[in-house]
Amino acid sequence: MCICQIFAQNTYLNQVLLLNEGCYDYYEQEILEPVTVGVYNPDTNTYNTIIEISGARFASDLIIDQEYFYVAADNRILKYDLNTYDLIASQDAPGVRKIVIHDSYLFVTKGDYDLSSLSAIFFESYLDVYDVLDLSYLFSFDTENGPQWSTESLLIQNDMLYVAINNAYDYGNYKGIVGVIDLTNMSYVNEVDLGEDGKNPINLLYRNGFIYAINNKNWDGSSVSVINVDNINTQTINLSNVSNGCGVSIVRGDELCYQVSNSAQMFKFDLTNLEEIGLVDNLEYNYYAIAQDPVNNYLYASIANFISSSGVVIYDQNNDVINTFFADVATRTIAFDIRIAMVSIDEQFNNTKYVIKEIDLLGRENSSLTLKLEISNDQSVEKKYIVN
Repeated sequence: MCICQIFAQNTYLNQVLLLNEGCYDYYEQEILEPVTVGVYNPDTNTYNTIIEISGARFASDLIIDQEYFYVAADNRILKYDLNTYDLIASQDAPGVRKIVIHDSYLFVTKGDYDLSSLSAIFFESYLDVYDVLDLSYLFSFDTENGPQWSTESLLIQNDMLYVAINNAYDYGNYKGIVGVIDLTNMSYVNEVDLGEDGKNPINLLYRNGFIYAINNKNWDGSSVSVINVDNINTQTINLSNVSNGCGVSIVRGDELCYQVSNSAQMFKFDLTNLEEIGLVDNLEYNYYAIAQDPVNNYLYASIANFISSSGVVIYDQNNDVINTFFADVATRTIAFDIRIAMVSIDEQFNNTKYVIKEIDLLGRENSSLTLKLEISNDQSVEKKYIVN
């Protein structure tokens, strides 16, 4: 007897992590609502606060990597266990904005302003690198060999790291540059100039060999810069329907969806023809964070008033609402814990009986004899029917 067991991979959404930046009174220098991390269970439609980060005025990023998740909160980076939510490591990181991981390296963009003068704080480097194991500092790309101004969004594709350089804290002196790091040798190899209309990039998105930078200029308009990753050729298209900058943005299929700051309108930009194509149906709130679940393509979007609980709406692919829940104050980042379960084919069908063969009494599958037997997957044999 030969017994064969076949396994299949089953990808599923285990949990959704939400980073809530809370509320800080900059005039009184008082934390009114703390920075928190919460977890949403998609099976039970329940939300719970799992972590409160004390002493943080705000938070700017959360990413999941393997069995851990990492938080950029004020001037710190924190590493937590993804299953127990225990704090594993903490590291001071002045000016931390966004974080991304490649192999054993955690990259950090930087930018900040002085609370008393409200002017930009200048750093010796705007791109630092830490060890993912214990968050110890490794090295920096200083202003001599890296970005010369404050940085924001990060994107990794094909062993290349792309960094949005916008000088966002120096009002009226915004930059429009994307820095390029070769991750194979950790060298700063290029800077892509996005042009006069490409200043102040706030988000970098990727699709099919192209990077799309969402730029907010001087907050008097917005544009999309398209970068070909093969030859770094670049073009920038102004968005005629944006007069004061973009808020959230996301790539969904062949479209870039973006929202005007402080508006409830979500617009579409065709990534094939590089043109504006109107409004997105049914997305009718002013969103503070937006992300797409890669398992079933559900869209999660938070609505924040910065005082009370954030509302989170879950949309299907047609933008119909399938669920809602409340998170903590000012949900700004949504991350998906995707896992893979190994399931045996036998296990998948162990409660399901189905026919695998029909034969006559002599074992022939195609016979004109009237009496036939039905063999099922549960190894049972039954009389099927008599053909007259």
